[in-house]
Amino acid sequence: MADASLRHDGETSPDPSPRRAGRRPPSPRQVAKNAETRRRIVEAAGIVVGRHGYAGASIARITAEAGVAHGAFYLHFANQQALFDVLLPELGGAMLDSLTAAIRDSRSLEDIERRGLQANFAYLADHPEIYRVMNEAELYAPTAFHQHLKEIQTRYVRSLRRSRDHGGDLHGFADAELETVAALLTGARSYLLMMFCRDGNAIRPLEPEKLQTYLDVFLNGLRRR
Repeated sequence: MADASLRHDGETSPDPSPRRAGRRPPSPRQVAKNAETRRRIVEAAGIVVGRHGYAGASIARITAEAGVAHGAFYLHFANQQALFDVLLPELGGAMLDSLTAAIRDSRSLEDIERRGLQANFAYLADHPEIYRVMNEAELYAPTAFHQHLKEIQTRYVRSLRRSRDHGGDLHGFADAELETVAALLTGARSYLLMMFCRDGNAIRPLEPEKLQTYLDVFLNGLRRR
């Protein structure tokens, strides 16, 4: 009598007995705990980079700041660079989300810029480490840096397009021109921050007079004066 495990064509049939189960999936509680540990590591890395730069952001410093065991780091990141590669997208993404929320119902260009700039600098005042995380990322995490710049540009163009399409001040601009406008505004915002709002490792809000001058020049141009 032929072995029942063999088919008529000579192929081996699947073993009817259940296969050995793999590792048990983590419980919801463990998943939540892992997510919290990862969040603490990422936030701690931002703080450490803000103090010491990427070059001084050792795993030992990061885990000490996060209050987790050294070995816990490797449960979430293969190495230091793997963490650096997500640091700016995650911390910067949270900042961009807050700015998007601040201008969501804005229609006029002035309102978009005023509220967006105020929200931007207020967020950085509360999270000053992001400034150094972003500025040093071009050297230490270039892919993340360019990803962040692209995300800024995409969101800025989207808000300008929304203003234009609702009859705002940019009604005469094509989409390609809005990309240039967004780049100009991003550059202006960056230099306002660098020149007037940095105080060592701290960030302070832009003075109302300087904000008004910026809006006046942007909305009306230099020639008007």
